[in-house]
Amino acid sequence: MRIATVVFSLFSFPLAIALSSFSPDTNSTTTCVRRLPDFTNCSPSASDDGKQCPHAYTFSEYKPGTESNRQPYFRFMILFKINPDLCEKQAHEHWKTVHADLTLAAKNTGVLIERYVQFHADGASRQAIQSLVDTGSVEVAPYDGIAEFHAKDAESVLKFIGNAFADPVIGRDQAYFTDGRMKYNVMAGYDTLIYGSGIQTSGGTDGILPGDSRFNNGGY
Repeated sequence: MRIATVVFSLFSFPLAIALSSFSPDTNSTTTCVRRLPDFTNCSPSASDDGKQCPHAYTFSEYKPGTESNRQPYFRFMILFKINPDLCEKQAHEHWKTVHADLTLAAKNTGVLIERYVQFHADGASRQAIQSLVDTGSVEVAPYDGIAEFHAKDAESVLKFIGNAFADPVIGRDQAYFTDGRMKYNVMAGYDTLIYGSGIQTSGGTDGILPGDSRFNNGGY
């Protein structure tokens, strides 16, 4: 994922400050003040108090204190809309071909980044879930794509993004297929893998795998 060089000078410094605050802090001693009924390690039930405490775990791997299979990588995402002057297919095709190649060829991508995934939110996929939207309980997020990166830490992500933003060729390419009228949105954090296999190149560990005998697979 790349952003125009002119944007880099305006955007990179505050982004660096923001990202630094996402570094995992496993030694934090901050105590939260609860403002809602305490359901920590409890589940709803038909009992008089409406809770079952402690919750009866089917999958003991996710009991408190297990970290729920937190993955070891730092995850960073950039959310954006495509250039409205391009056809949807044209923009998505460019992103997953030319732009993907430029991203991998950027300085030290293969050293700083462990994984790069493009999420394409196309019209056909939106139409496939339209019946859910029609219920009125959800709405479609206002993005056309998400670029996701895994790295060993926030510092590696910042170096990678800095290299990309400083490249004028990548900047021009970014400006071609993304909507320059809106700011790019970013997210950073960690994954807890509940179900499925871990990502080997990111050092991931498996969650609960298909076929586990504890699943309630009696039909649907």
